[in-house]
Amino acid sequence: MIDLHCHILPGIDDGAPDLETSIAMAKIAVADGITVTACTPHMMPGVYDNLGPDVRERITALQSELDRRQIALKLITGADIHLQEGLGARLKSG
Repeated sequence: MIDLHCHILPGIDDGAPDLETSIAMAKIAVADGITVTACTPHMMPGVYDNLGPDVRERITALQSELDRRQIALKLITGADIHLQEGLGARLKSG
């Protein structure tokens, strides 16, 4: 099963506040039969100033920790993006 919307990344938005919460969320997901989770942090300039490169780095770091702890959950990149002026250009730029 694939979860297409999850705020599992620690300390980046209103989702998991810390790494241990992210790990707990991952364990629950795996127990529920989820094998792939799309990490979808909020991206809303002025509210959640998350950028693609930082999000990808955080996903890599969390994936490494899941792998180290042998938690069988694959993380992929996504985002919870609100429609806004200039969105197309921002997406194209990364």
